[in-house]
Amino acid sequence: MALEWLGLALAAAVLNGLSVLAAKPSTDRLGPPLMGLGAILAEGLVFGAAGLLLPRAPITAGAGAIAGAILAGILGAVGYPFFFAGMRRGSVGLVGTISAAAPLLTVALSVALLGEALGGLQVLGIATTMACVLLLAVEPRRSSANRRAAVLLSLGGFLTWGLWGFLLKTGVDALGEGNLFLLMAAAYLAVAAVIGAVSRRGLAPRVPAPGRVWAVGLAVFLFGGIAAVALTTAYDVGSATLVAPVAGTYPVIATLGAWAVLRERPDWRIGVALVLFVVGISLLSTA
Repeated sequence: MALEWLGLALAAAVLNGLSVLAAKPSTDRLGPPLMGLGAILAEGLVFGAAGLLLPRAPITAGAGAIAGAILAGILGAVGYPFFFAGMRRGSVGLVGTISAAAPLLTVALSVALLGEALGGLQVLGIATTMACVLLLAVEPRRSSANRRAAVLLSLGGFLTWGLWGFLLKTGVDALGEGNLFLLMAAAYLAVAAVIGAVSRRGLAPRVPAPGRVWAVGLAVFLFGGIAAVALTTAYDVGSATLVAPVAGTYPVIATLGAWAVLRERPDWRIGVALVLFVVGISLLSTA
């Protein structure tokens, strides 16, 4: 049981890393609105299926826990439009690393509101991870408008997914996995319905995409949905201060993959930020 949370968190990291890597070419061809809607739908369906398959006890928690679970679903869904819009304007290394720092907010809230304790090395890890975010978020003098937009959109994903992670932890403790998954699925699908109604005319790609692009996009959706379920299960068996940082290591996979596979140009700021990120996450993961 002691290592179960670690295996689940690492599985979430690998799946999210592959999903982020594949998100760049898919978003460039299919567009942020369609990718965002697809990710929300897929994650909602995966949560719903998992909720139906897992055992569920009668809900004894109060209305606050139920509202928190629904809010978690809304925040998890809302983070995707920020992420894919940022990915359209920025690189995998930039957008993926800032968004992946969301566990920093999850850990801070868990310490402040849940009373989870941090050691000295974990405090240093928070500072190091924050330095990573600041390095990427503070603009160079001659940064392009696209880069500035990508940073702001990535920070939107950082905030929404950081709160999402905290509400996952509190929700799974209060409601259990099955009940939490079903409530979150309902919230995801409701957000998808709203986005679909609002952006109906802007969903179709401007240029018809070949089948392989749609296949990669589908992989993005499925990997992200399965990773979210693995992460929530990890929160059920482990501490948020340990699970969140380990699961957040996926930019290492995504960024190195983007440099090798997508031929993105290595950037010294992203390289330094990635080193800080790995060091910070490692320190945060010390028990």
